[in-house]
Amino acid sequence: MKYYMLIVIAGLFLISVNVYAEDGQATFDSLRCGVCHKPDTGQTMPSLKDIAAVYKGKENQLLNYFKGDSEPIVSPQKKGSMKVFIEKTKILEDDQRKALADFILSH
Repeated sequence: MKYYMLIVIAGLFLISVNVYAEDGQATFDSLRCGVCHKPDTGQTMPSLKDIAAVYKGKENQLLNYFKGDSEPIVSPQKKGSMKVFIEKTKILEDDQRKALADFILSH
């Protein structure tokens, strides 16, 4: 019985982690971030891979950027282009911003 409960708990944990990651992608998609931020290539804006590399170990800084509380550290010269999109991330719930950050940092 205990073994069965461990399997159920582990399964629920894995499902919740997957749903959380999907929520981040859903937020990314709903904000239309993917129009400019592609997974591997950055033509007009940095790629998700580039963003993840720069913010590695700096999740709080990325979250603060999404809140409008800090400056970007990836392509700061493009700050003006991101202004309207950061206004959208500022109104997200904390858990939505966290899921979005986790999704981006997973690249």
